[in-house]
Amino acid sequence: MITYRYGPYEPERDRPWDMDRLMNVLSDMIMRYDLELDEALRMLIDRGLPVNMFLKEGGMDDLVHSLQQQLQQKIDDVLGQFDIKPARKDTEFDLKKDSGDLLNTAKSKEWKDRIEDAIRNLSIDELYRIKNEVMQEKKRPVSMDDIASVIQDMEDLDDLVAGEKKYKFTGSTPLSRDEAIDILKHLDDLEKLMQALKEAEESGDLFNFNLEKLAQYLGPEQFEEFLEKREQIFEKLRELLEKQGRIVPDPETGEMRLSPESVRKIGRRALEEIFSKLKADTSGGMHSADETGESENVSSKTRPFDFGDPVSNLDLSSSIVNGYVRRKSSKPDLSDMEVFEARGSARSSTVVLIDMSGSMMRSDRFYNAKRVVLALDALIRQDFKDDRLTIVGFGTLASVIPPAKVPSLQPHPVTMYDPHIRLRYNMAAQTEKGKDRIPKYFTNLQRGLQLSRTLLGSGETKNKQIILITDGVPTAHFEGSSLHVNYPPSPADFEFALREVRNCTQDNIVINTFLLTSDWEMGYFGEESFMRQFMKQSQGRVFYPHPTQMGKMVLVDFLQNKKAIFQY
Repeated sequence: MITYRYGPYEPERDRPWDMDRLMNVLSDMIMRYDLELDEALRMLIDRGLPVNMFLKEGGMDDLVHSLQQQLQQKIDDVLGQFDIKPARKDTEFDLKKDSGDLLNTAKSKEWKDRIEDAIRNLSIDELYRIKNEVMQEKKRPVSMDDIASVIQDMEDLDDLVAGEKKYKFTGSTPLSRDEAIDILKHLDDLEKLMQALKEAEESGDLFNFNLEKLAQYLGPEQFEEFLEKREQIFEKLRELLEKQGRIVPDPETGEMRLSPESVRKIGRRALEEIFSKLKADTSGGMHSADETGESENVSSKTRPFDFGDPVSNLDLSSSIVNGYVRRKSSKPDLSDMEVFEARGSARSSTVVLIDMSGSMMRSDRFYNAKRVVLALDALIRQDFKDDRLTIVGFGTLASVIPPAKVPSLQPHPVTMYDPHIRLRYNMAAQTEKGKDRIPKYFTNLQRGLQLSRTLLGSGETKNKQIILITDGVPTAHFEGSSLHVNYPPSPADFEFALREVRNCTQDNIVINTFLLTSDWEMGYFGEESFMRQFMKQSQGRVFYPHPTQMGKMVLVDFLQNKKAIFQY
């Protein structure tokens, strides 16, 4: 179940829609809410996305223009058939009669004078004030029913006079007062609908007007044609997004999802937003190691080409100059070739371990965590191409998550509400269907760290770290093949998580933790707080960021660690 909050997606008045803006809004909706891409796109369209700005659909434009003409014809038919002058004259007669009846009920000259002034000036506001004052009196000085009749007469007369000025009735069929009022409302509805269609034709927003009124005034056949055309536009917009490589079908489900390039753009945009809020000296600079070697990071120094050097590092201009100076030839020889020296880079492997327990949905924790993960991925792709980044999500269990799946990732929903939970599962005997029945929203920090340690152990680099993003204490653990799930947490949940911390430390893996609550400060079992034990046994630090500030802290800490590695 999700709560739809549209605040972030109101159209920006000072910026026109284009494909990049559409993808920015779509990706943010997918990141923030539990939405499929098609669902997010339909929600945007229903909120007024001007689809026709992306797809100049002649067929739809023709249909909208035809609908306008039909509505105008309906207006012309009404004006050519009826006459509302008799209705106005009848209303004036009723007003005069009802006013006399009201004045006759006045108990004092003061009330009578006030009412006469209001009637003479046709002041509906003054009559409402008189009515409210009369209601406060214990003994009514005038008749309430007669005041109400006069007010209704004045309001109807006002509508009829305004209608005569607005619409040029040329018909001869007289209308009663009630019929005339209904006809004027009908004409106003038709005009509003025509204006909405005109704005739709101009802006491309074919979804943001009263469909119920459209169906009422056009009839079922044309209304169905309109809906079919509109659905075709949705499909064509999807095709356009797919053709441009913005979305791709999921190989497992066939549903459309953001393409890898669109996901990388989310990361780059998040990276730019995070760094744009940092002062120039906050993150420091990137320090390269002094040693030279094979790397994608090249310096401005050059040397003669040796067999085995990467061709991508060739200094073409120096090589051509050498050939011309040495042999008067514009075609350099092998002996003329020079390459840029590759600056040795201190490679590192990082696992981002992201908590997917149910509580991470609160306060946009998970949304901000995903932005950080994608920004870090973009940073490494951009500036640290020799590094390796792996994303692991953990709840009751843990698994590796491809970067392309991060935008649509959501915390596991809470499915059990018992105040005291003690469950045990023999995972060796579980079928796939049985595993699906295990509640996934608990916090198995032990399993998350264990999988991260396994992944880091397979790399060649000595610089290994885990960036842990979480908001709660462990509530699950494994003992052999037995999975234990607990709420409130048990001492074993803490102990097995700390054992895995010690295993990481022995493997020279640094754990830097970004804790989104203060739960770890608590000593649940009359002993030192879990946080203090965790810090003592790991090689890293614990930060307490607000979810919206987490991006700065994670990226700055990552860069500072890179600086320390390079300097070392």
